[in-house]
Amino acid sequence: MSITTVKLQTQTKSALDAFKDEGESYDEVVRKLISLLKEKGLRNELVQAYQSMNKMDVEFLHEWEPASAELHD
Repeated sequence: MSITTVKLQTQTKSALDAFKDEGESYDEVVRKLISLLKEKGLRNELVQAYQSMNKMDVEFLHEWEPASAELHD
């Protein structure tokens, strides 16, 4: 695996240090942050999908209300 150098502002490095556990490399910290962001993005996508499904279920129920009313008469 090749290695590269990334220039960071001192403030950015300090922010990374806050996420860094003892003995953890900056590469590991960045990978951990990327993983958390991907997980959060996935979670948001799932929430949006469930919300969309809920809207479709409500619309479906509204479509069937007249038929249900006929059964109860």
